[in-house]
Amino acid sequence: MSSWGRIEKNARIAIAIILSLMFAISAFGDCRGDRDSHLLRNYDGTIGDNAHVRMTITVNDDAIRGEYCYASQLMNISLRGRVVDGSRFVIDAFDSSGRIIGRFDGEFPTKDPRGKFGDSELQCEVMVGTWSAGGNSFEKLPFYLTLESQTGGTLEHRYSVAGAADDKLIDRTAQRFWEAVKRGDKQTVASLVKYPITIYTKKGYKKIRHAESLVRNYDVIFTPGYVDAISKAIPKNMFVRDQGIMLGAGDVWFGPDGKVIALNNF
Repeated sequence: MSSWGRIEKNARIAIAIILSLMFAISAFGDCRGDRDSHLLRNYDGTIGDNAHVRMTITVNDDAIRGEYCYASQLMNISLRGRVVDGSRFVIDAFDSSGRIIGRFDGEFPTKDPRGKFGDSELQCEVMVGTWSAGGNSFEKLPFYLTLESQTGGTLEHRYSVAGAADDKLIDRTAQRFWEAVKRGDKQTVASLVKYPITIYTKKGYKKIRHAESLVRNYDVIFTPGYVDAISKAIPKNMFVRDQGIMLGAGDVWFGPDGKVIALNNF
């Protein structure tokens, strides 16, 4: 089985181990970043009961820059803030005109309040607190985010690590694929794949050499569980490495031109 098989599907396990080591050797011993750090910290979670969001931040000393998006909108909102006393933070959200439209006031807890990490001692793996709307709104909601990965690249050009020249192209193509899978548009899905491609499923693997073959095998590949996994992922601010750009937990990988290069239905 190639590196796009079980290795990639289980990559999140290796990532978790690497992340724990990275934080363990932090120069500060807390959630501030090194002055010259260029790592992107990618978080996933919710605001309120069910508003699914993805957030990416960089932390240089105690200064925070970043962006986040809602799964329902897929438009990045700029973030600026600071780490206070190593474990608390205040992060403001800005619209395109520079007006504050929201605030994340919270902490990096040492224990996960929702138990995702069990009783493990945490450093920066979880962000919890209160999100409040800007302006004259008094809306306040709890938020809970967990660290998904740390990657290279920059906020302006995160996918360069995979050789991509145009981040907007990657996002547009990934979103088009994601939307097509959700509505069962076989032709559009097939048109966004780079051939030949090897499809991995619980029953083994199959090489697909052209779009017509993928359409014929579509229902075998895109099972209800696989469609659900893809649908729950956010095709924005995705994990990236030198081999490609990942949607979900290794379910789909995109190449530097935005085409799908791996489908892993395990």
